[in-house]
Amino acid sequence: MIGEALLLVGSAFILLAALGMLRYSDVFARMQVLSKASTFGLLTVMAGGIVALEPINDVTSIGLAGLLHLVTTPVGSNLLARATYFAEGIRYGIDTTDELAVSSAKGSFTDES
Repeated sequence: MIGEALLLVGSAFILLAALGMLRYSDVFARMQVLSKASTFGLLTVMAGGIVALEPINDVTSIGLAGLLHLVTTPVGSNLLARATYFAEGIRYGIDTTDELAVSSAKGSFTDES
């Protein structure tokens, strides 16, 4: 019963992440929705699978896949955001202070203070 509930909640978060992709027009907002909501949804689905399944091989496989996903998603999202920021021809809007533009205009990416 608990495993099925976790599967349902995780599926709802994945659906919300897909709807967020349609709703937001900004590249960075879309990447944030995909990296946060879909990761939580996938890990919740995997937790439901761990609770629902009994064979130890299935449980360890799901656990290792979840750990791998949890470790690689933030790194991949960061690299995609950085590549998008420096790419030409991709429209994005930054509503706050753009500190990276100031530091890249100086020619240095390190903190000089």
